[in-house]
Amino acid sequence: MPRGRRPKAALAPKKVERQEALKNRIVGLSEELTHAGFADLLTPLVPIKPVAPEVIDQKTEARIGHVEETLAVYLQRTSIKDNLSQRPPFDHIADPIYRRLMRDFIVGAQMPEVKIAALGDSSGRIKSLDEPGILYSIIDGLQRSWCFSTTVLLALHRDKLVTDRCITVEAWDYFRQFIEKLGDPQTATRTLLGRTIRYEIYYNIDLEGLLHYMVTFNTAQRSMSLKVQLEIMRRPLIDEIEAAAGIKIFRDTQDIEGTGRTQKPRDQFAASDIAVAAEAFITNNAQASQKEIAEDLLEKDSGYTATGVDVGDITDVVYMLKRVAQDVHPLMLLVYDDEPGKKFYFSGGGTFLTGFAAACGYVRNRNNMKMLEGALEKLILLLKQPSEDPFGLEEYQELIKNITSSRGKMMRRLVYDTFLRFFLGTTTRLEWTDAYRSLSLT
Repeated sequence: MPRGRRPKAALAPKKVERQEALKNRIVGLSEELTHAGFADLLTPLVPIKPVAPEVIDQKTEARIGHVEETLAVYLQRTSIKDNLSQRPPFDHIADPIYRRLMRDFIVGAQMPEVKIAALGDSSGRIKSLDEPGILYSIIDGLQRSWCFSTTVLLALHRDKLVTDRCITVEAWDYFRQFIEKLGDPQTATRTLLGRTIRYEIYYNIDLEGLLHYMVTFNTAQRSMSLKVQLEIMRRPLIDEIEAAAGIKIFRDTQDIEGTGRTQKPRDQFAASDIAVAAEAFITNNAQASQKEIAEDLLEKDSGYTATGVDVGDITDVVYMLKRVAQDVHPLMLLVYDDEPGKKFYFSGGGTFLTGFAAACGYVRNRNNMKMLEGALEKLILLLKQPSEDPFGLEEYQELIKNITSSRGKMMRRLVYDTFLRFFLGTTTRLEWTDAYRSLSLT
């Protein structure tokens, strides 16, 4: 053997790379199985036949039936790709809960029922499961569907998935004994594809009904975050604001999977923060929160597909957020270029953006939009002053260190009061200390 250094082992793929590689294999799984000799199991789809009489949901008028199909048919009928407003999947092979779920499925356990919506073109209602051109969308069970596909790939390709950079060595070591008990790759794959999958089918619903079920069904092992709930329920309003105001909005339901990032870039605005800011502006309520807005929407009968906001309100919300995103925020990035702890206060959302939006809403509601326009111009002029800290954020950061109880509430109120005093002409700069003293007295 010639002397010299040993060749370096290939670096293990990063989690994002693995997830993307595995997702691509899952998306193309039906086609791959056809070419691998399983075409006899991937029979042409026929209309769904529920195994028991359907029930009717009195709220949405949906018809709900129970279905039993082989996994092979289920994988053709559904897809992890392009599911309307679904949560992005995560690293199942590294998660102990989903590892156990996949292990149990491999050894023959029955899985909780997935919920599937049957929709017509443009997400419209279908009256019968016999109608042509039905589109199927996973309401609840995207993660389980991902796991079903992963087990089939494990059965067929085994440790080659490690070579293909789809799973880790540790993951294969975990699943190996259970997969090999099913026999050789062909036998094991056929066994899994022949398993009976039970799911609920929902039809005679439209997009609004689909969104209703996505938000209210939380039967999966992972709960839906408030941010994602709000993105789904406020999607029409967020879409309108994004288009009209020209704001690049980061959405957890789309961008985390699409970009591979696990967090929002700090200079972008989050969809849920935009929704809360809009509510704070319209109601001039500095204490607007994701939780309260989501709960309020769940109680309303107006549904989620309407913006839920008057046309005039939308126009004013768009104006305010456009000035923030296109004028104030870029100036903040420029003025506080060397201070990352200060430059992202507006795009950081939460406390600062909510309090600011509520102050803008007060000026608009108690006076008029013309006065708000003047107030924002005055704020922009303040940012353009030759000062290292025109917004006095050093002062703000020192003051909030003293807030220990009801911290979020008090910080939103501090931002609200400080900007409102400036907007109304009570102060000529952002007087954080004076506003803080007033809060301490109340």
